[in-house]
Amino acid sequence: MLNFDELEKGFTEEEALAEARRCLKCKTPLCVRGCPIENRIPEIIAAIEQKDYRTAIDIINENSNLAVICARVCPHNDQCEGSCVLNRKGEGIRISKLERFLAEKEMELALNRLRGKVAVIGSGPAGLSVASILAKQNYRVTVFEAQGKAGGVLRYGIPEYRLPKEVVDKQIEIVRNLGVRIETGVIIGEDLTLDQLFAMGYQAIFIGTGTGLAKKLGVEGEQLAGAMQAIYFLETVSLIRDGSLGDRPYPVLPGDRVVVVGAGNVAVDAARTALRLKAAEVMAVDIVPEKERRASDKEYAEALHEGVDFRFETSVTRIHGEEEVTGVTLQRFARQVAGRESIIMPVPGTEQLVPCDKVIIAVGQKPFARIVSTTTGIKTNDKGYVITETEPFYGMTTRKGVFAAGDVVHEPQTVILAMREGRRVAEAIDAFLQQGKD
Repeated sequence: MLNFDELEKGFTEEEALAEARRCLKCKTPLCVRGCPIENRIPEIIAAIEQKDYRTAIDIINENSNLAVICARVCPHNDQCEGSCVLNRKGEGIRISKLERFLAEKEMELALNRLRGKVAVIGSGPAGLSVASILAKQNYRVTVFEAQGKAGGVLRYGIPEYRLPKEVVDKQIEIVRNLGVRIETGVIIGEDLTLDQLFAMGYQAIFIGTGTGLAKKLGVEGEQLAGAMQAIYFLETVSLIRDGSLGDRPYPVLPGDRVVVVGAGNVAVDAARTALRLKAAEVMAVDIVPEKERRASDKEYAEALHEGVDFRFETSVTRIHGEEEVTGVTLQRFARQVAGRESIIMPVPGTEQLVPCDKVIIAVGQKPFARIVSTTTGIKTNDKGYVITETEPFYGMTTRKGVFAAGDVVHEPQTVILAMREGRRVAEAIDAFLQQGKD
């Protein structure tokens, strides 16, 4: 029986020590090459083996500020763990579980003195990363979150079976214990503007609001009851499960036949969540070939195992129903070469009517415009992403003192990449605020 309990459990101390002793201490550690943020993994493992957990935690914190999150949701099989030489004869070191073991041992830290005042908009991975780094550098940091609880995509976008909410709460508490103030239920661009934040004494502002506006599929019937966007579906399920929506029913009911449009990570999360809500069947369709799907190998394999029916080079071209969804038209697509370009086109005569009760659309997201539209000086590109600099201050927008990173700047990426960008921007904010003070 599928449920929302966390699938994997962490190491006990005894298990962590045993796992650390398996490390071969390679002269050329491939695990470090496989890590996007180049964590000093052999040194971390060596410190664990000596039970010097404080040193191991300090080494992790040099590059990672969301270890308790990354240990659970980063694609380790494709990165550090997948690069371990032990995979050649068996199982590689479970680096993710060692990282999780350390993250859960991390001590509370406190501020000693303040160097400036910074506002962080959004409490997702990029925002939490910037806030925690600057707090450790003795800045007074306030995080403004539009939702009722902090966490952003970590709380409302990643299902509990992958990332339990109590783990997110634990990470938020770690950030708060650094002295970060978190204001929830505050929408920047409506309740407060950037100009007002500067007037309140904030010397720098970081925008890490992600991509909260879902892209439409653009087919007939998309407005019918029962057709919904995946990011809103996942958010609604999270809000119902934590009691925020009272006795509101789930958007997918037991016995529903569900079609998910897309096969990226968000689509796969939606499909697997629908199964946990006891959907009778879940089909996921994607216009691209299977080898071009955006979902990670691990999530895709687990979805297949749980019963999601994937159909590639196929998409929904119409949603049927009068007031509520009753079915969809599926059509095959194929790649065609037109001059120097390769485009995907529908294959005539391949239409198929498939009865269903719910359609969940996951064809991408883009940023909201409310922050940019209520201030001056911040430019965006033609897709609505905020334009930022790399020099002299990484992540600064076209308005002085306003920085941005994460999915609000580019197409959605992984948690660890958002965290890495957050670190770079935090360093740039520090350099910006300290220029001329030495």
